[in-house]
Amino acid sequence: MKYSSELTGAIGQLVCVLLLFIGNNKISGRTISNVRTDYSYEHLLTLSTCLTIQDRISRASEVFFPSDERYFQGIHHHTWSSSALSVCSVEPGISADVAIIMQLIRERRVPFGIKGGGHATNPNFSSTTGIHIVMRRLNSITFDSQEQTVRLGAGLVWLEVYKFLEPYNVTVNGGREGTAGVAGVTLGGGYGWKTNQYGLTMDSVIEYELVTPSGTIVHVNKNSYPDIFFGLKGGYNNFGIVTNFKMHVVPQRQIYGGILTYSIDNSTKFDRFINAAVNFQKNNQDARAQIELVFYIESGVLTIRLSAIYDGPSAPEHIYKEFVDIDHIGN
Repeated sequence: MKYSSELTGAIGQLVCVLLLFIGNNKISGRTISNVRTDYSYEHLLTLSTCLTIQDRISRASEVFFPSDERYFQGIHHHTWSSSALSVCSVEPGISADVAIIMQLIRERRVPFGIKGGGHATNPNFSSTTGIHIVMRRLNSITFDSQEQTVRLGAGLVWLEVYKFLEPYNVTVNGGREGTAGVAGVTLGGGYGWKTNQYGLTMDSVIEYELVTPSGTIVHVNKNSYPDIFFGLKGGYNNFGIVTNFKMHVVPQRQIYGGILTYSIDNSTKFDRFINAAVNFQKNNQDARAQIELVFYIESGVLTIRLSAIYDGPSAPEHIYKEFVDIDHIGN
């Protein structure tokens, strides 16, 4: 039986990787309990594709294997339950390399996943056991004060964006969580602290730089590709890999807000809090006022965390009064 040089190289690389798993299955100081050690054709083909990508991409990009700590940094997610051990992680630094990666994946028909900020909580949403494309090197930010627009790389998280734009007294109607990725929030729709004023995050997008499944780089806007432009607003990565977003910015002034924590140790307190939340939802007509609730168990006690934000230097007293009147920690 004859093997291509790529497949032969892949087998050699696989042997090296597998040897690293021997001896308590420790890699880069980590103990791995669910290491994949099969020799399936798909696995070898995927590894071969990783090596081919490594050979063809520019110096702006890199491929990492489980023997490298940077591999684990790449596949890491906000919650480890959504992480998976991929054959390799690929970090493209330019859109042209994303195109090369997509061309090879399409040609070989190997499994892959794409990670922006890594905030997804479900396995296989932005993780894979195949080729993991990690977008974090695509982290450029370009602000145009004349157009009042900003271009954001798909590997950014929102906190990076907000910090960059703060000196200009503008922001993007982006995600509530600073560690959430720009790409996932924007392509999924995106609820933010300013949604009641400006709509969903996706409504702020003017143009997408998109790498299609065939590896073509296109700029998608309402005039160039109206159908794809519409599809990308909530369509996640079903139309290709977005590498850059051009978005409107909005004014940003001082804000009023805080976090209140409630230990719910009796049903009366629980009912008061739920009534307060329902009343806020039904009666609040001020688009600048927002709340976010998180329910969890701490030391066996139901605990509720209320994040309250008012888009202004102070909030009308009545806006959050019903919550403040309930016994809590914080201000």
